[in-house]
Amino acid sequence: MNPQLSLVYANARHQELLEQSARRGHFAGRRRHHPAAATPIFWEGLTLRLATSADRPALAHLAELEQTSRPPEPVLLGVVMQRPIAALSLRDGSVIADPFARTAELVELLRLRARQLSCP
Repeated sequence: MNPQLSLVYANARHQELLEQSARRGHFAGRRRHHPAAATPIFWEGLTLRLATSADRPALAHLAELEQTSRPPEPVLLGVVMQRPIAALSLRDGSVIADPFARTAELVELLRLRARQLSCP
């Protein structure tokens, strides 16, 4: 898939998720003067990549936080500001994520990327 198209789709999906959250009251009491300007800040420092053997300790830490086992490899890793906070197994689709971080949107991006990788 074209990288520019992926970015456009990710931005549209992010905006959709923000609107759903606002409708559910997740941002109640907060005023956002420039929502379009605030969106890139949330995603600053975001990386989606395949985990390597060097990431096994980070995956073990995430699994420990979730009180579960590491997902089967290969694993797609979501890293924010150089800190792994979510992982998705490309083998079975299982997810582990830092329960102390907001990861719902990141997990959706991981699932989107996994679908892109599985396309011929």
